[in-house]
Amino acid sequence: MTNPVRVGMLGLLIAVLFGVLGLRLWTMQVTEAQAYEERADQNQVRVVFTPAPRGDIFTADGVKVAGTRSALAAVVDLALVDKDERDELAQNLAAFLDDPALPASAIMDILLDPNQGAQITVAKDLSEDQAVFLMEHRESFPGVNIIPQPIRTYPEGELGAHVIGYIGRPNEQDLEREDVRGTDFVGKAGVEKTYDALIRGTEGVIEYRVDARRKVLSLQGEEQPTAGGSLILTIDAGVQAQLQESLRAGLLQARRLEMEERVGVLKKTSIPQLLVEALEEERAEIEEKAAKAAEAAADSQDDGASETPLPPPSEPIEIDPAKALGSLYPGLPIDESGVCVPVQRVSIPLAGTASLSGREPRVARVSSIEEVGGKLVATVTIEGETFTVKDNQSFAGTLQVLAVTEDELIVYHKDKWCPVRTIGVVMNPNDGSIIAMGSYPSFDPTVFVDGLSSEQWATLGTVGAFQNFAVQGLYAPASTFKTLPYVLALEESYYPLDRGVGDKEVGEAKPGGDRSSAADGEGSAPAEAVVQPLQTDTDEYSCSGEFKFRLNDGTVQTKRDWKWPQGHGPLDLHGALQASCDLYFWDIALRLWNERGDDSGLDKENLLQEYARDFGFGTATGIDLPFERDGLVPDKAWFVSEQRAGSPRVRPDGPWVGGDLMDFAVGQGATLTTPLQMANGLAAMVNGGTVWKPRVVDQVVDQDGEVIVANEPEVINRVDLDPRTSRMLLADLQQVVNNQERGTARKAFANFGPGVELVGGKTGTSEIIKAPRAKHYMQVDSAFFVGVAPVTRPEYVIAVVVERGGSGGRVAAPIARQVLQYLLNGPEGVTEIAPGLEAD
Repeated sequence: MTNPVRVGMLGLLIAVLFGVLGLRLWTMQVTEAQAYEERADQNQVRVVFTPAPRGDIFTADGVKVAGTRSALAAVVDLALVDKDERDELAQNLAAFLDDPALPASAIMDILLDPNQGAQITVAKDLSEDQAVFLMEHRESFPGVNIIPQPIRTYPEGELGAHVIGYIGRPNEQDLEREDVRGTDFVGKAGVEKTYDALIRGTEGVIEYRVDARRKVLSLQGEEQPTAGGSLILTIDAGVQAQLQESLRAGLLQARRLEMEERVGVLKKTSIPQLLVEALEEERAEIEEKAAKAAEAAADSQDDGASETPLPPPSEPIEIDPAKALGSLYPGLPIDESGVCVPVQRVSIPLAGTASLSGREPRVARVSSIEEVGGKLVATVTIEGETFTVKDNQSFAGTLQVLAVTEDELIVYHKDKWCPVRTIGVVMNPNDGSIIAMGSYPSFDPTVFVDGLSSEQWATLGTVGAFQNFAVQGLYAPASTFKTLPYVLALEESYYPLDRGVGDKEVGEAKPGGDRSSAADGEGSAPAEAVVQPLQTDTDEYSCSGEFKFRLNDGTVQTKRDWKWPQGHGPLDLHGALQASCDLYFWDIALRLWNERGDDSGLDKENLLQEYARDFGFGTATGIDLPFERDGLVPDKAWFVSEQRAGSPRVRPDGPWVGGDLMDFAVGQGATLTTPLQMANGLAAMVNGGTVWKPRVVDQVVDQDGEVIVANEPEVINRVDLDPRTSRMLLADLQQVVNNQERGTARKAFANFGPGVELVGGKTGTSEIIKAPRAKHYMQVDSAFFVGVAPVTRPEYVIAVVVERGGSGGRVAAPIARQVLQYLLNGPEGVTEIAPGLEAD
């Protein structure tokens, strides 16, 4: 075959092949284009993440206090919703949900919120019918998927709420974690927060096939979420329930006692009479100031100074009834039963009125709210008196401005004499495990799951119900702290000076040399007389009523024992702790101060503080709960630092002195501890010197019960205590409860029942607002009690605080008594709460 023929045949073949190829391409592009487009559309996959159930939380005795139930949620995947579809979607969802709190505008705000992420839960806990409706009407609800979603439950309500904590949406700090999305729930308080990473679990994945228009076609695959680890607490559910009930009953009792005191005072006098007396006191004070001014003017003239004008003629004297009457003021807030409440939140609308509760209620009316100097100022009238107020301003005797908005004034209506809250901690002194912990008022963590209303937040937030005051509250521990100088005295064989019988009068202390003088009630000893210290813990000290200091300027400062004027009589170290004699422990501190420059080699000025720090005071314990505070062990270095900074916590002038150390020795002054520190410190003193790291979680387990994390007991410090010291301390604490002559807790434990001889404790009363005895109704004290049982072999240590509740022996000890009754005699052994002795 010739070449031209071959070339022609090859060309024909190529032409045929191109023709077939062209025909196929035309067929694909024209006749089969739709089929290929449909197949391409169906190859897109959309991934949706499903949240994991949080791990359960159980008490040590197996009670589930936090769990999870499965529910159906409507989740909008914004990647499947065109922008021009969002408005209609919001309208349809609002109509479907029919929730007045979630109108279309609110849903639209959620969909447009950049912090929400690409997948937004718009409805949870859907019924099966609701879920089916949404699935059957996809065209009206583009991008809406029905996702199984775990919902946190707290089956025991308030039980252990401050230990468990609660969950909520993440804040900016939470979102810095790689495992947290904006739509997640994370732990916000308690062990829910501390162990959040362990109990969150691993989220699941659902894959959907979607078309090019992002409409869901079918389910492609699914990976189930994995639940997080479960927590086993050290908390005992029964003890926890008893503690919370006793805290509740104790607070109500403290408030009733406060009201009884007010009624008792008004039976002996009247409000008009008290106002007349207050007016006379004010007039006398003004006249005294005028006389001093005139005397100063006369002295200036005698010195050749220019003539100083006399004070202007007296004007009509006015007094503030709320200030003059204190706790007897009839405008203080009360509840529906007529019992005092420490604070009420009141909203007064613009051009409207609100009632201020009280034995004599008042009506407040806001007439105007306007901007002045860049800040909103409200004009409010109360019972004919007009006030112009701004944020944080106090006025009208009982009110403090919380906020001024464009349409309302929000105020706190306060009674600073009314008991505020109760706090309690029960721990095992042998391993640091917390058996029970809480404060009252409390809350149900479920409110954070269901969504906290503004009214709930206002009510609970106003009384601090969400805070765990066992680790966050700071208090001067008062006489419960006397166990510290007690231990120092035994360990160092260091006792007060033998100042003789009668009130004590001490000269100004100066470093180096003999610095004390004594008064025996009939005459002062010579200033140069040497007063010898007591030699043993059984040498008696005269616990009289007063301790006087004659300062360099000739003035006399007086410290009075809580049992002034009668005093306690002669007591040794053991009796001083049992009766809570202030003078004994003041004198130990004063001796430390006066001997701070001696040649003993001890830093006596800071020795008591060193003991305090050894037992864990002044530093957070490290418990596995968030927001724990350090407390404060004050010393000279701290004082100087605060003074240089202009801190209001210290006086502006003058050095750190012996009187400051004396205050510290009895848990007053600048001393601050948490209730947990009070319990942990005592635990170390009675267990022989081991300071444990407190813990509320024993272990974390997986879904098969295998241990993931074992939270073993951990020692923070070991104090080298003589075993004799712990034995003596336990014996004396037992006498505080059982000695029927001088034990300050004897009345509170009078109806304890079997086993009272195994109980020990120490009462304390911290001064918040001082008042003369003639006006005892103006005094405000916080009450404390620390206890231990059995004293023969301690298994439980308890600390109780009644903030602004009165004396430790009267209101704190009865709360602890109920809990210790439960621990030693079971629930049937718990008797009704009743007030104890009015004792420090």
